[in-house]
Amino acid sequence: MAIRKIQRIGGSIGVTIPKDEAKREGLVDEDGELAGEYHAQIKQEDDLEWSVDVFDELEG
Repeated sequence: MAIRKIQRIGGSIGVTIPKDEAKREGLVDEDGELAGEYHAQIKQEDDLEWSVDVFDELEG
């Protein structure tokens, strides 16, 4: 399990997904580029605990 630093991203804060894990899930191609257009839903599960669901298309 990778430990990632929380960073300022524009007017928000965020963390990055490790590229090797994103590649294993098919989100990143062999060149290290995104393999499509993806969206993420972040839900707070508990104090200081969030889950992330990734979608490759949005339902209308």
